[in-house]
Amino acid sequence: MQVFDFDNTIYNGESAVDFSTLLFKKNYKLIIYLPTALKIGIKYKLCNLDKEEFNYSINKLSSLFYDNKDLIKKESVIFWENNKNKLNKNVIKLINKDDVIVTSTFNFIIDPIKNILPTKNIICSDIDLDNRCINSLNFREDKVINFRKLYKEDIDNFYTDSYNDKPLMNISENVFLVRNNKIKKIK
Repeated sequence: MQVFDFDNTIYNGESAVDFSTLLFKKNYKLIIYLPTALKIGIKYKLCNLDKEEFNYSINKLSSLFYDNKDLIKKESVIFWENNKNKLNKNVIKLINKDDVIVTSTFNFIIDPIKNILPTKNIICSDIDLDNRCINSLNFREDKVINFRKLYKEDIDNFYTDSYNDKPLMNISENVFLVRNNKIKKIK
C-alpha cells in the first residue's frame, strides 16, 4: 500500500494557508489575526509546533474564520477552481485507487477535489462547520492513529515533504521526500 501526504506533496503549497489567505483577502477585518496565523505556520514549517498548541490555535482561528458554513463551502469550491493547477502531476500519477492520502488539512478544503484525485481513501482533519469545532485532528502521531483505525496493512511507500510526518515514516518500509516537484527516496 502507498500513502501520500497532501500539502507540499500532492499540492504544491499549504492548502490551509492558501485557503486562509483567500479568506483574509476577502475580509480585511480578519487581518488582526494574521500574526497568530503566521506564528502557527512558521512553527509548523520548522517542525516546532506541538499538538496542544496546534489544536488550540486551530480552534481559535477556526471559530473566527468559519462563521458561515455555506460561505466556507462556497469559498472552498472557488479556491479549487483557482488552485487545482497547483496539484503535483508527478505525484498524482503515482497514486492508485487503493492508495491512501493522509493530511492534516480540513475535510471541507479537500471535499471539493475528491472527485479529481485518483483515490477516494482520504483521511483529513475533520471540522464540524455547524458547531465550529474540531471533531478529529490529523496531525503528526494522529495520522498514524487515524490510519490504523481504517487500515491494517503495512505502508510500502510513503510520500511526504516534511519530517512533521516522522510517525508515518516510522511505520513505512520506504519513504520518499517530495520537494520542488522532485521525488527522492530517503528510507
